[in-house]
Amino acid sequence: MRLINLPFILIIKIYKFFLSPFFYNSCRFEPSCSSYALICFERYNIFKAFYMTSIRILKCNPWFHSDKIDNPFEKEKK
Repeated sequence: MRLINLPFILIIKIYKFFLSPFFYNSCRFEPSCSSYALICFERYNIFKAFYMTSIRILKCNPWFHSDKIDNPFEKEKK
């Protein structure tokens, strides 16, 4: 984990603890967008994490018809 990513990880964890319970079951993907972002910021540098998180959030709307399971981290394990 990179030191520059720590503030973003902290922000995501605060969001998941305080705000996410109010939006229960509102994410159309598995894992949820906040969990996905947290994993990205824990594994990758800040630029790749922002890129992957931005693409994921852009896909989370009614215009894109993508699969509900969008977990590229399992593809990396193989």
